Amino acid sequence: MREIFNFLLNIAFKGKNPSKQEIRKAVLSISDIFTTGEFLSPLNYLKDDPLLKGYILYFVPVSLAKIESIFLELLKHPIFSSLQDLKILDIGCGPSLAILPLFEILKRGQWHLEHLRYIGIEQEEKAIEVGERLIENFKPEGLSIKYEFIQSDASDFRTYLDLKAIKPDIVIFSNSLGELFDKRGIDTDTFLNFIKPFTYKNPNFTLILIEPGTRKASMRLHQMRDSLIEELELYPYSPCLNSLPCSALRANNWCYEERRWIAPSYLTFLNSLGLQVNYLKFSYVILRKDKVNIKDTFSEGEGEIIKNTSHLLNEKGKSRLWGCWKGELIDIEKLKRDFSEEEPWLKIRKGCYFSIDKYISLSAKKVRIPPDCNIKILFQP
Repeated sequence: MREIFNFLLNIAFKGKNPSKQEIRKAVLSISDIFTTGEFLSPLNYLKDDPLLKGYILYFVPVSLAKIESIFLELLKHPIFSSLQDLKILDIGCGPSLAILPLFEILKRGQWHLEHLRYIGIEQEEKAIEVGERLIENFKPEGLSIKYEFIQSDASDFRTYLDLKAIKPDIVIFSNSLGELFDKRGIDTDTFLNFIKPFTYKNPNFTLILIEPGTRKASMRLHQMRDSLIEELELYPYSPCLNSLPCSALRANNWCYEERRWIAPSYLTFLNSLGLQVNYLKFSYVILRKDKVNIKDTFSEGEGEIIKNTSHLLNEKGKSRLWGCWKGELIDIEKLKRDFSEEEPWLKIRKGCYFSIDKYISLSAKKVRIPPDCNIKILFQP
């Protein structure tokens, strides 16, 4: 991904060697707009050269890193890793093409696709120009690839009907829901109608929704998750372990990921400003037509499988976390007298999947892990 980041720097400054101050100014200008506005970008940010620079330098690398981590999660399952032919539809792709991290995965030998078809839907011509340059520069040797960009409005129902016949394997909306719902006036029923045509006679259909890790964006994402499950009979692959209504929503809470990444070197100045640059904070859901789930990749007989949704919280005499377990948000604790400094409990991070074989119920939504419990970390994204 380093080469891509450097290429983005070159695109942003049109081949010139920018000063640290120029980079800083560009990144902070777009950051202020996105973070103060719940990631609602101005519709013309790709036409505004200073904003475009900041977007390419910061939000494109962040988006690509998120998508890469999700692809790696998909590849845990043989139903994905065995695919040799893949069709991806990337809605509102902008210059953050979903196939760029896939290119990196292929180059590392972590997947062995033979043919890839990619269709990017984007309204802004400038973004399409950047996207074409990125594909031509970074497509792997030996991969048969057919790609095209369609300049179209992602809020227009006809866009989706026209693409129905393609039967894409994966449809991705990355940071698009805020644009569609808040700026385009799309409602839940309309969005469901966008997705419905792709589910007909397409048993391997996968839908990926990625949104910022803010309360508003995350809660809307999981409300949409529940609607897609109920109305279109889709089923979660991850991060959810079941298709029950979102436990975080029912607790008036929100669920998000924090995943470590190595940011481009030109972004390290953000640390000195007290801004987090070492972790990706976002919400996502992967939904399928079948009932394939990430728990299928864990060994049988693992006991109770839990998705950790919080950081490990240290308190007097104990440590605890919040886990999504059987469709409920459960407060799980372990007394400090019952664990050593080397055991798995202390290695559980936010977003981790783990299992336990024993527990003590303290209340309907609170359990304690006893000293003789076998804890296994199954997957740490």
